[in-house]
Amino acid sequence: MSQNIYENLDGKIALVTGAGLGIGASLSSALGRLGVTVICASRTKDDINRVVDSIVNEGGKALAVPTDVTSPEQMESLAEIIDKNYGRLDIAYLNAGGNPQKASVVESDIDEWRAAIDLNLYSVFYGLRTVVPLMRKSGGGRVIYTGSAMAHYPAENNSSYCAAKAGARMLINTAALEYREENITFNEFIPGPTRTLQAMNGISAKDTSSPFNNPAEWVKEPEDVVDMMLTIASYPGMGPTGQIFSLARR
Repeated sequence: MSQNIYENLDGKIALVTGAGLGIGASLSSALGRLGVTVICASRTKDDINRVVDSIVNEGGKALAVPTDVTSPEQMESLAEIIDKNYGRLDIAYLNAGGNPQKASVVESDIDEWRAAIDLNLYSVFYGLRTVVPLMRKSGGGRVIYTGSAMAHYPAENNSSYCAAKAGARMLINTAALEYREENITFNEFIPGPTRTLQAMNGISAKDTSSPFNNPAEWVKEPEDVVDMMLTIASYPGMGPTGQIFSLARR
């Protein structure tokens, strides 16, 4: 990683949701090394405490805030904590999400289907309501949402995930229109198949429909996707908004 291309990140305040493991943990650590103060949010306190301790031990600044991104009340509390401690927010990575519900449309459990929508769509809605007012205090900001190529195409037994990711994409694009005059940009990052505990859950080598078994795909480790995420946040000037940056090869 070259420090020079990210030098304008030094001194920024950034929020990372889903910061305890996988992509979120790797991203948080990279931000900390670049001089960014990192607010690490996740439901699992022990996970984000480990990430924060690692950042601090390397000389960085970070704060762990246990947060359920599917709870509007907890997201409001997160906003209050950020405001009290820093008075602003420059960058937000709305990274939390997952694909825990896999069944055909008719055979899906309704409560599980709704929970998947909460995790992958409503969390983005709550996230935007959390970060935009704080970014106004900074005079602008950068919102990067971790999306999925599965918002583009249907996949059997993945209706909740595909629908939620497609809805979240439209939500991000709408925000890009609504706040274009306030120097707040909203872009989507698609990591493509990345080896995280959540992504690899239930993956079989015999599943030919899985992108992890597609020979044309680039199957990545979490640290492999971080540079692209940093680049989106560090783009000089107003930069792109309402765009998709993808490392998927489908």
